[in-house]
Amino acid sequence: MKKISRIALGFYAGLVTVAFLILSYSFRSLNQSFEEITVKRINIVDENGVNRMVLSNQERMEPPIIAGKKYKRVLSPAGIIFYNEKGDEAGGIALSKNPETSIYALALDYDNADAIGILTQQNNDDSYRSGLIINDKDISGKVGSNINRINLMSDNGNSSLVINGPDEKPRIIISVDSIGNPLFKIMNKEGEIIKEINTNG
Repeated sequence: MKKISRIALGFYAGLVTVAFLILSYSFRSLNQSFEEITVKRINIVDENGVNRMVLSNQERMEPPIIAGKKYKRVLSPAGIIFYNEKGDEAGGIALSKNPETSIYALALDYDNADAIGILTQQNNDDSYRSGLIINDKDISGKVGSNINRINLMSDNGNSSLVINGPDEKPRIIISVDSIGNPLFKIMNKEGEIIKEINTNG
């Protein structure tokens, strides 16, 4: 019986020693410095464990979370996703590519849809564009719904500022084409041109 007690005591002492070593190593690891780290995903969380930022490759990227519900992402990019204090997506940096195009974008969101986006896009047919997109919030609350109001874009050598009405139809267009010709248009809500300044005409 005494032999069994000594064995049990030795086993317990061994477990405590191993646990202490692991705990000591963990505390030392918290303040370690590294020259280089290779990972597939990093989650930055708040004190309650809620994601506030996720840095991920394409395969491990988190799907969109809005009002606590996950949705399917149109493109699954590599990049960084920002989250608000509720854990809902609030924007991010996306680096996406498919067989036809590459898109790199910075986005800031409303609580239910895209608000502001800065993007660059290059297609396999050698077409390209880059610019700024500004949306109104759809106050209906429909998830993923916004109202495009302003587009400042360079598109295949043509540059333009397009200001849309609340129906997303262009009302003012200021543009300069690829050979330097400026154009100014004002449209009514039916899309009819009511004022145009064109240096070619």
